[in-house]
Amino acid sequence: MATDGHADRRGPSDWDEALERLEDFIFAYPRDRALPDLATIVDRAELPDGFLREDERAHKVLLEAIADRPLASMELVGQVRTEVELLTLEVEILGERLRATTEQEEQRATAERLAAVRRRLEDIRRHL
Repeated sequence: MATDGHADRRGPSDWDEALERLEDFIFAYPRDRALPDLATIVDRAELPDGFLREDERAHKVLLEAIADRPLASMELVGQVRTEVELLTLEVEILGERLRATTEQEEQRATAERLAAVRRRLEDIRRHL
């Protein structure tokens, strides 16, 4: 047993318990957010070395959890990434336009659009 309080990370002897910890971590994680990276999952759920690579039950649990959350496919990840890049560029352009214009109506319209773009970026961040 490890002396740092983490699960023994040497072998499959307690993989049933590790599976329970994995499931507990996934069920406790907000369903409207994408799961963290695997290193974070391994650390927080205190999973043994090799568990995620070698235990088919863990594969199934992770695949189901990923499919049930935002950004469940690479296609969707690509779409969101592209949207974020375009929105970020639009924020820069609108900011420059806002600083450059002196016409009040144009400033108002630009400020409204800038606020809408920032809201959309914040919506995306909440789901990540």
